[in-house]
Amino acid sequence: MYKALAWATVESVDAKQFRAAGHHVDVIPNSTLVPKNIIAEDFTRIQNLNNMISSNGKLVLKKYSCIGSQCIIIPGNHVPTVGVPQYLSKLHINDVSNDIVVEEDCWIGAGCVILSKARFGRGCVVGAGSLITKPVPPYAVAVGSPLKIVGARFTKDQIIEHERILYAPEERYTKQEIDDLFDKYFKGLRTIGTSEMSDEDRERLLEYKRQIGMTDFSNLNE
Repeated sequence: MYKALAWATVESVDAKQFRAAGHHVDVIPNSTLVPKNIIAEDFTRIQNLNNMISSNGKLVLKKYSCIGSQCIIIPGNHVPTVGVPQYLSKLHINDVSNDIVVEEDCWIGAGCVILSKARFGRGCVVGAGSLITKPVPPYAVAVGSPLKIVGARFTKDQIIEHERILYAPEERYTKQEIDDLFDKYFKGLRTIGTSEMSDEDRERLLEYKRQIGMTDFSNLNE
């Protein structure tokens, strides 16, 4: 899925410097990242003007996911320590490092602040300017500070169809898992997605997938 890369000695936005990177990892210029702490799977994107502050904590970006512009990503915490002034927090004494994991097919909107307890469930959408300090459920639409779930990305049937196209059978959520998500998080909430697409757009989508080698499982026999 991705290959290991050498430790990087300087901050860079070059995906080739990441700890691990797959195919078609798009990194838009003018971000400040810590490549030795980033794992990016196939078909992922980091927009411009992102700022990652990390000593040891990693950012794991799984396939199909994107991080919007001007996000701040901090996978760790300082622990106040007697005798250590804040100016010397750069020594990372007693720091606690965590990994921020962005599961498959997530969209994180522009200007979000992403802190160490954040985790993004598959297919979730997080609105611009949000503060993320806790896990976001799969296929949730969440916004704000504090973060609040305001809807689901798709209906149940749309999730089943979306997963049938994007994922191999063994990777897909079961109907029971999807039912459980809706029972736990989305009762009474709206959905924002659509299944509509013009024939022209559908052909353009399929052609681009072919060009970049992205599998469309709806065209395969199961």
